[in-house]
Amino acid sequence: MRCLVTGGAGYIGSHVVLHLLEAGHEVVVLDDFRTGHPEALRRVQELTGRPTLLVRGDVADARVVARAAAGVDVVFHLAASKAVGESMVRPEAYFQNNLAGMTGLLEGMVRAGVKRVVFSSSAAVYGSHARIPISEDSALRPDSPYGLSKAQGEQMLAWMARSRGWSAVSLRYFNPVGAHASGRIGEHAPHPTGLVPRVLAALLGQRPGFTIFGTDYDTPDGTCIRDLVSVEDLARAHLAALPLLREPGHAAYNVGTGLGHSVLEVVEAAQELTGIDLPVMTGPRREGDMPVAVADPRRFREATGFEARDGLLDMIASAWRWVRANPHGYDTPRRRLGEAEPLFA
Repeated sequence: MRCLVTGGAGYIGSHVVLHLLEAGHEVVVLDDFRTGHPEALRRVQELTGRPTLLVRGDVADARVVARAAAGVDVVFHLAASKAVGESMVRPEAYFQNNLAGMTGLLEGMVRAGVKRVVFSSSAAVYGSHARIPISEDSALRPDSPYGLSKAQGEQMLAWMARSRGWSAVSLRYFNPVGAHASGRIGEHAPHPTGLVPRVLAALLGQRPGFTIFGTDYDTPDGTCIRDLVSVEDLARAHLAALPLLREPGHAAYNVGTGLGHSVLEVVEAAQELTGIDLPVMTGPRREGDMPVAVADPRRFREATGFEARDGLLDMIASAWRWVRANPHGYDTPRRRLGEAEPLFA
């Protein structure tokens, strides 16, 4: 099968590309390297021994999408901005990148005659009022521009299924964590915003300590609770979703573990695993943060047989392996942005 992965040089996208290549699929990557990195794709090729075709461009440009999607069987759409906190400060940027990007993707797919798509959605579509564990039947009441952009992206796909007979699956990720077991690909985060990357940056000494934003939530230890799912499990989930595209329609599925871990629990686990004491500070709640977000993953499991494999310590260990080997992400002295591009087939 020939697959197009938008955002394929990004954190989750590069892992999806790797798993597709390992499964024997042909892969085209569309990325503008706004947040992704060509070195991620070079390393994916190194790990798999298989090439990718790279199209450098903006997913909001339908002409570029149509060129990248020519002859493609299915699209995996992962090109989007993804930080809840940043979206509260710069909502217009999230609407531009995520919604204009979706519009360009849809028009480009129509031009290329492609009608099957797996969409990178988010648990942020539910908002803070959903019952825990969160099922797919929960109302969509996002608390952030990021969550709103994902909910509207899902609605756009539902209309494409209804009006044009598309087959679309939206995967509502909970909290992606970790890296590939090799330590060769992971999250390139020069300014980390996620929970585990911030903890590990502090453990590496790149930050003076770790700040917990909000210790007065209605949870056992007062800190937010999250369903952490490994990036490797997420990548496997994308392949597991492929059989769901056999019939026209749109369906959304949670991808998580069904287990919740508090921020304080994650900090303590990271200290235990690394043997490093971490100065912990407290700060005010961040606007847009959900107090508790834990998935009910049964619907996806029943539809595909998929189950997350990695536990909390597995995820932290793989992320720690990645950051210790790549303390500055892909920007190492030996290879910087752009040097890997000529290597692509």
